[in-house]
Amino acid sequence: MSLADTPDPENLTNADKPAVVDVDGQGNVYVASAKVRDNGWLWLKQWDGQTFKLPPHRVNAVQRIPKERYGEAGSNGMKPQRIEDKDWRRRARAMTGDMEAAEAVIADD
Repeated sequence: MSLADTPDPENLTNADKPAVVDVDGQGNVYVASAKVRDNGWLWLKQWDGQTFKLPPHRVNAVQRIPKERYGEAGSNGMKPQRIEDKDWRRRARAMTGDMEAAEAVIADD
């Protein structure tokens, strides 16, 4: 998995749809993106870039996390997007950081 596959909570794309998903039997899961597919399954992208799908009967609720535009406009004329709430941004950064640290330990073994 490349670094480009890992969502950045300070520089989200239009396709990124951060959310907290209430998964039956697992509880709340904070993801970088959650999208309902035509077949009803929920496609999820974690903050470490991994993706997976959940069948509709495993999903109790999806709560979107608001995004905002900020800073200076780029060459495309658009300002970058980030998660609006600083606590949610911090949580996302910690989740990404934890995964990188875990991978570094495995690589050293």
